[in-house]
Amino acid sequence: MAKVNTSKWRNFIIGELFEISRPIARSQAKYSEGNVPFVASGNFNNGIVKWCTPNVGEELDRGNCITVSPLDGSAFYQKKSFLGRGGAGSAIIMLRNDKLTELSGLFIASVICNALTKYSYADQLNIQTIADEIIQLPVNEKTREVDWYYMEQFMQGILNVAESTIESLKEFVECTE
Repeated sequence: MAKVNTSKWRNFIIGELFEISRPIARSQAKYSEGNVPFVASGNFNNGIVKWCTPNVGEELDRGNCITVSPLDGSAFYQKKSFLGRGGAGSAIIMLRNDKLTELSGLFIASVICNALTKYSYADQLNIQTIADEIIQLPVNEKTREVDWYYMEQFMQGILNVAESTIESLKEFVECTE
């Protein structure tokens, strides 16, 4: 894949782009197995550490957001509603913007991950530090605002290439059987 030209991108402050919050206090140990993802401060598997059954009447954390681990800055797009790890310093941080979609969420989560590599367990993120962080994003040349359309199109191109590659691999495997 060709290198992305970021020369016309501009800096944006995360706290000016997103509503930032944390989930209510929850521990995965208090949930039985189920079909709702429990998202915590992991840096793999989209942050999902367990699949749970919510407590009766419990409200889920609304999907269509980006979750960030305060421990290492890893970020993931959450398409569906989930149970988020909350209540302590290692509680995930949730970023919301009404313009966010699955494809732009995947794009921005990748940008955030790259921008937050300086954080570690010894120097954790909190709501204020992430709000002050700066990320570079593509801009619409007319409005000078975030170019949500560009991010959608870019990620759709990535998905198209991946799907084509998977289809080619399937065809190859079928030919060799």
